[in-house]
This record gives sequence, structure tokens and C-alpha cells, in this order.
Amino acid sequence: MRLMDPDAWKVEQAPAIVEGVDLLKNHRVHSDLGTLDCGGRVAAHVVMGNTSYFITTNTHYVPRLPEVDPKQILIRRDIEKFCHLPAIPKAPTHPQDHLAVMWWNPTPDDFVCPASGMTLTRGLGRIRGARFSKFSVRTHALIKEYEQYVKSLPTGTKPPLLLPQLVQRLQLSLERLRMPSTYVRMVVGVTTVQREYLELTGLLRYMTKYRPRLDLIDPADTTQPDDCVGCFTDDPRIAQILWKVCLPCWLIRPLKAFTDECILKMVVPFAATDFLEMNPAAGFAPVLATDRLDDRLSLLHCTENTPWYRNPFEGHVASTAAAGGPGVGLAGGQSARAHSSRGASSSVSLRGRGSPYAAARTESKARKEKGPGPKLARDKFLPFDRPEMPTTISLWASALAAVDRSRPPSCGADLPQLYVMPEPALLASPDDPARRRMLYHHYTLLRYALMFRLGDGDEPHALLTTQQWRDIVQGKITKQGKAGSHAQARSASLEELLRPAFSACSMDDLTGFPVSPDAVPPLDVNRTKELLWELAEINFRYEFLVLDARASGLNRPDECRTCFASPRLIGMEFNESQRGFAARETDELLPHLLCMAGFMRDWSVPCERPKEIDNAKGRTQWSADSIHGLENAVTKYYTASFYELFGRAAVVPMRLDSSHTFSSAV
Repeated sequence: MRLMDPDAWKVEQAPAIVEGVDLLKNHRVHSDLGTLDCGGRVAAHVVMGNTSYFITTNTHYVPRLPEVDPKQILIRRDIEKFCHLPAIPKAPTHPQDHLAVMWWNPTPDDFVCPASGMTLTRGLGRIRGARFSKFSVRTHALIKEYEQYVKSLPTGTKPPLLLPQLVQRLQLSLERLRMPSTYVRMVVGVTTVQREYLELTGLLRYMTKYRPRLDLIDPADTTQPDDCVGCFTDDPRIAQILWKVCLPCWLIRPLKAFTDECILKMVVPFAATDFLEMNPAAGFAPVLATDRLDDRLSLLHCTENTPWYRNPFEGHVASTAAAGGPGVGLAGGQSARAHSSRGASSSVSLRGRGSPYAAARTESKARKEKGPGPKLARDKFLPFDRPEMPTTISLWASALAAVDRSRPPSCGADLPQLYVMPEPALLASPDDPARRRMLYHHYTLLRYALMFRLGDGDEPHALLTTQQWRDIVQGKITKQGKAGSHAQARSASLEELLRPAFSACSMDDLTGFPVSPDAVPPLDVNRTKELLWELAEINFRYEFLVLDARASGLNRPDECRTCFASPRLIGMEFNESQRGFAARETDELLPHLLCMAGFMRDWSVPCERPKEIDNAKGRTQWSADSIHGLENAVTKYYTASFYELFGRAAVVPMRLDSSHTFSSAV
């Protein structure tokens, strides 16, 4: 898609006589044009198959019907079921128009990759931040318009089912656009956001402007059609409706049916390919469809809205329940169970009996039973302090430290400690600064590939243990070590696990791992704080989703994501580190606490729920002290519940101080 050149609307005049039929024989300049003339301002002659047709319209131009495979999805010819499609706004002619970004084509200059030497991925990047911001601003404004429309409906009236579906699709597509991807996928992601935005705009316009015109609640005061895409139809009744509500329409009739229609001018149709991309994207399978147009459009509008993300904890919960573990598994329908079964197989394979990491766990357990050695293991329930660590949020840190570990958790004490991404303190824990710099550098090199793996819906994402993540950030991602040793088996298993993501990111040569100490760049404390905050936030957001599913027995991840500063699970903006649960102002913090408290009231866990959480329901008056009390209750209940159901310390949110200078790196 692209902006329309203003000269595109300067139509070329065409001959009036076609196959012996004079289409201007009823030309009457000062007569009123009837609805069956479909405006009759201009007309065009086209040949489809072996049949000649004439097209009349209430506009001053005629697009040429695209010639494509009849089983491919096209613009709809009638408006019986999807009547909003003609109301989609037309491409603007000015680049400063607020809709211009929705008709813009990305170029390689809009694809930003990490700086050379700061990643091993090739061809993996993100859409430029300024472009994404334009998409984000327009999308949120449109969603706000939708919310205002819903509020304006009479009590008990629900919006058309397609409206919330389109809103959800648009939100998910915008989130996905911010994730690391290949250039081709970024372009497809841009097109997806544009298409869903424009269709949602068309549906809102139809419900608020054109439907009232059709029902004579707010009749049009002009016969000039609006700047919308309009539609082709061969049904005079549909043409009359569009003429009535002032939407562009092109009525197609066989040339032999021409009788007394009044046509003022004959024009040459312009080709849609001059303004729209009609060729399919390489590497993407076509949408299978039937000959029926209704079936083809239903594929776009009536299928289940499937999120781009899949919670990797689902497999862990399912496998725990299947093994006879306590607690409840995920509930809420076949979709959750199907995802669980996919995730379980891959996540168990690296941790089951006979796996290279099982021996490491056995040795670790034996060392614990013998007592601590000269160096005590890090207590994950206590804050960890390093200059490059983000700032702890005091009540979250206090709540985690206060978790009662005097007895085993209800899930049992032997569950492996699994993480979506490495916990921040894992990278910051070595005492040797040079070793920490190496871990940070290794993670930076692998960061995009690990996020790509987490967001790839085609492959189940295996949760990894602390030791597995430690091996990864130490650079042990290819088969290495003494033949037949546990170390070699562990590195080989990680290479097998990560190879699909590495291949997708064009990381074919990993011989330079681990990186030589001489090649490790100096520590950038600011940038490292951002990356460690991001790790904490990704872990926290995924963990909250699965904790709610496990504690409530409900499958509601989209609702849970409304508790965060943004609904994203990956690709959060670093400025979110001062918002949401990290907000310092109590008025800004309160909505997020109330949101989480609302979900907590559905939880059934073997620890007492603080009364402040129940008392928050319906409360409207809040002082700074009462907000502080609610935060204290929410954080304590969260950390205690996570320990009871998963047997380890939760990864809790952190913040970057207001004095932090955000880096420009992607």
C-alpha cells in the first residue's frame, strides 16, 4: 500500500460507443441522477472473461477489478454480512495526514538491527522506534474511540461481535510488531497492523455514521460520496443502499443490459496495482479457501483470535499435574490444554531421568545434604546488590524476603526451578567483574535470538533450569568438553534445544563462543541495568500469568496482562521501568494494584489472603497510607502464593530510577 498521488484522481476520458452501444445516449447534464444510475457521474467499460460489462458509480473515477486467482481473498462484492468494508478510509494524498502511516510501505531503512559486535543474529531486528510510535499513537486513539462508542450504547446493548475481535487482533498485532523479527516478517507485521486498523476504522464509521444514515436517524445532507474505499457490486439493491449513505459504489452490469441509464462521462479505469501490492509475500503459504466468497472472508473474520504468545509455564504445570503433583492444572478450555501438551514434551526432555542435567541436580542435592561448603549458595529470596542491578521496589523485596520457608511448599520441595529467561541476579552474581562482563556480553549477543525463541509460536518454548541458563550465558551453547563427560552432554543438549532459534536468526557459525576475554567490551552500567530490568520484567509477567492460571483454575492471560504498564510480554519499552508496579506516585500505582487484587480474589492457595485484598473491591476512596497497605498485602500474597505453588522464589518487578539515562540501543 502507499499514499495516493493527487494526480491519480485525474481520470482519462474513454470512448462512449462500445460494441455498438452508445453509453452516453441518455446524457442529460441538468437532470437528477437516480439510484439505479448509481450516481451516473462517470462510467467505464470492462471485459471479464468473454463478457462485456459497464460500471456506473457515484464517484468520479473507476478502479479496475484486479485479475487474481478466484480462490484468493479479495475485496467483497456485496455487503450482506461484512457491510462495514466499503467504509474503510481511502488512502490519503498528503503525507502529513494522520492516516498516512496506515498506507505507508516500510523500507530497509525502517528496520533497525543491533550494532555490529553486539549480537550474533543476522537479519534480525525491529521496526524503527519513531515509526512504531506513530502506529502506537494511532492505534491507542482508535481503541479509545471504540471504548467511547461502547459506553454510548444503551444499557444492555452489546457491540457487534466483530468489533471486540478486531480490537483484540489489532492489539496483538501491534505487540508482535515490537518483537525481534526478520525484515520480511516485520513488513508483514506492518501490513497486518495497517489492515486491522483500517478495518476497525471502517466498522466504527459504519456503526456511528453510515448505519444511522441507513436507518434515517441521521440522514446525509449531500450526495457526494465520502473518501472511503467503497465496493463493487452487481446487486442494484446494494448500490441503492450505498448511494443513500454516501459511500462509493461501482455497480457492474452486462453491457447488453444497458437501457436508459443516465451517464455523464466515460472514463478509463485505473489499475489497483498502481496503488496496492497485489503480489504475495515470499515464504508465506496462501490462505486455503473455497470458491464461495463468504467462506473466504470468514477465514479472516470468524476464526479464533489466537495470541502470538504462548506461556511456556503451561507445559510445566501440565506435566506436574500429570505426574501426580499437588495443586490444579490449567483450566479454561481445549486451547489451554492443547498448548500445555505441546509445551510439556520439550520442557521435560532436558530434565527427566537420564538427561545430562539430572546428574547435575543429583550432585547438587547431595552437596546440600552434606552441608554448605566454603561458599554459600545465593539466597534468591533476598535482594541482590550490584552497581549494575536495577533498583529493588522495597515492598516487593520485603515481601519476598518474608516468605515463610520453615516448611516445604505445598507443591513439594523437589520441583526443578524453571525460568522463562535467566533471572537478573544470575548474570550479576559472580564476584569477579571480568566474569560478570563476559556473562553480560554473552547475553547481549544472544538476546534477540532468545526473545525470538520465546515469541515463536511455531516451536514450543522449553523452560530452563538455573544451571541451563548459567551454561547459556557462559557460552556453552555448542557441544564442548571432554568426550563422554556430563559437561559435554549438557552443552550438546543445549545446542540441540537452541538450534532452531539460532537457525531462524541466521546464527549458523557459533565457533566464537565463548567469547575471548580480550574481545569483551567494557561494561556499560546504564545499558546493563536496562537489560537486567528487562529480564526481571519478562520473568515477572510470564510468572504472574501462570500463577493466576494455577491459583484460580481459569485461563485468562489477556485479562491478566492489563495489570502491567503495557500488555506486552516481550519488547517492553524501557520507560515502563518507572510505570506500572514500579510507579512511585501512589495515584499511578493504585490501578495496577487494584487490577492484581481483583484477580487474587479468585485464587485458592494454601496461604491466607490478606483482608486488604478483599476489602479493596468497590472501594473508591484511597489515601496514601491505604494504598501502601494494599501494596503490602498484594506483594506478600503474591510471593507467598508463588512459593506454595512453584516451590521457589518469584522473580519480582524492579525499577530504573528517575535519574536513569536511557540508552539509544535497540
